[in-house]
Amino acid sequence: MDAQGFVAALTPAVTDADARERFLADPRAVLAAAGLDLPEWFTVTAREGDAAELIITVPALLDPDADLSEDVLEGVAGGSITMCEFFVGKPCT
Repeated sequence: MDAQGFVAALTPAVTDADARERFLADPRAVLAAAGLDLPEWFTVTAREGDAAELIITVPALLDPDADLSEDVLEGVAGGSITMCEFFVGKPCT
């Protein structure tokens, strides 16, 4: 999904009361229906406010000198690691 698709998925929540209620109740489902499938560990919340904003919270900064686990290194080498596994060091649920 590109930026236009993302905005198109959000527009009904700004113009239609029923769509707004659905989006506020389950934003993940609305975004998934529009083609944005996020990993299970990625938390999606919606709230009402005076301005539209996108806030992304990133995990704590990793120590660049810290050793990565063997599982994480294997995942990186094989291209099968998720962001959560990289940042947290284990699969997120």
